[in-house]
Amino acid sequence: MLLPTQYEYIIIGDVHGCIDELKSLLIKQGFLITKDDFIEISKESEDKSIILLGDFIDKGSDEKLTQTIEFIHKNYYHLNQERQRFYLIEGNHENMVYRYISNDTSLVITPKTIKNKEKYYNTVALLEKNASLKKLFLELYELCQPYFYYLYDENFTVTLTHAPCEEQYLRVDSLEAKKKMIKSISRSKNPKMPLDELMPYLIEEAQDNQHYHIFGHLSQANIRQYKNKICIDTSAIYGVELSCAIVKNEQLSFDTVPFEHKQKQGKQNDNKLFNF
Repeated sequence: MLLPTQYEYIIIGDVHGCIDELKSLLIKQGFLITKDDFIEISKESEDKSIILLGDFIDKGSDEKLTQTIEFIHKNYYHLNQERQRFYLIEGNHENMVYRYISNDTSLVITPKTIKNKEKYYNTVALLEKNASLKKLFLELYELCQPYFYYLYDENFTVTLTHAPCEEQYLRVDSLEAKKKMIKSISRSKNPKMPLDELMPYLIEEAQDNQHYHIFGHLSQANIRQYKNKICIDTSAIYGVELSCAIVKNEQLSFDTVPFEHKQKQGKQNDNKLFNF
C-alpha cells in the first residue's frame, strides 16, 4: 500500500455512478478513452496513475452504475498489465453492498436496514438481478485496499483513505483501523450535528505542514481543506462536481469537472466541513 514516488497520481473523490464525469475528468488529465471504453495512455499521461478514493457505486441510476462497474473492472485489468496504474480504495458503500450480497451474518436485517438498503445502497438490488455484474463487483471488491500512502520524503507525504479518521488509525493494519478508515461516525444518526462537532479530531489533529490526509465520504459543495486535512468528495451525484487531487513529486494540486446532468441528481442536506 506504499505508492511508488516516481509517478504522478490522479486521486478521484466519490464517483457514485457518475461515469460520464469520471471519463471527462480522466480525459482532462490527459488520458484517452476509446469508443470501447478502454482508457489508453497518451504522451501526457504516460507517468500518471489513477486512484479511486472509494464509493464508486450507489446513489446513481441503474444504467450509470452498471456502466461504472464495467468501466472500472475492464480498465483495472487493462491498465495494470505492465505496471500498476489503477488503484482502488474501499469505501463504506462498497463495504456495505458486499455485506448485503454476500449474506454477511453480522449484518442484522431489520426494517431500518431494509429501508437503508433501498435508500442508500441501491446497487444491491441491481447486483441481485444481474449475476454477471455481481461477479465483476465482487472481483473489484477484493482488489480494494483500506488506504494508500505516498512517502516522497520526510517533509512531504500523503495518506489516502475513504473516510476521515483519527491519526491513531491511519495506516494501521487492524480490523478496527480498517473500519475507521472506511467509515466515520454516522451522520445519519446525528443529522443536526455540524460535521466540525461530529468529527472534532479533524480540526484538533490538523497541522500546518505537508503531511496530507486526503479523504472523501463527506459530500461537500467544494474541496474543503484545513491545514493538512483535505476532503475531495464534491458531491458529483448531487449535481455539483467530481474532483481530484493531483500528487506529483512534492507538489499537490486539484482539478474538477461539473456534473453533466446525464442522470437524475440526488438530494442532500448541506453540512459543511471546516465551516469557519
